[in-house]
Amino acid sequence: MEERRRHPRVAVDIPAKLRADDADHDVRVRDICRDAALVEGAHAWPLDTEVGLRMELPGTGGVVDVKGRVIRLAAGEGGRHGMAILFTDVTATAGMRIDFYVSMQTDAGGSS
Repeated sequence: MEERRRHPRVAVDIPAKLRADDADHDVRVRDICRDAALVEGAHAWPLDTEVGLRMELPGTGGVVDVKGRVIRLAAGEGGRHGMAILFTDVTATAGMRIDFYVSMQTDAGGSS
């Protein structure tokens, strides 16, 4: 299958907060690239739901806040729900932190 992504993607396991329905929800980021992430959590939101994602990418010097929308739903592990989130609002700083983190994982040949 041909890879359609424009940016490198890495598998990770990072705790994060997903903001939806005016509340924060604990999720795990399972993979990430410059313009999207796959998260797993106790809840799933419908396709096209606007969400916020707040995460601290190890080694990047701070918290990354992005906004996005749910573009795909998937089964997660242990009854959890997976959601692919396409980032729709990424500041220059957040984008640099994501790029740096992904390049560190790619160079290391592994994930966090």
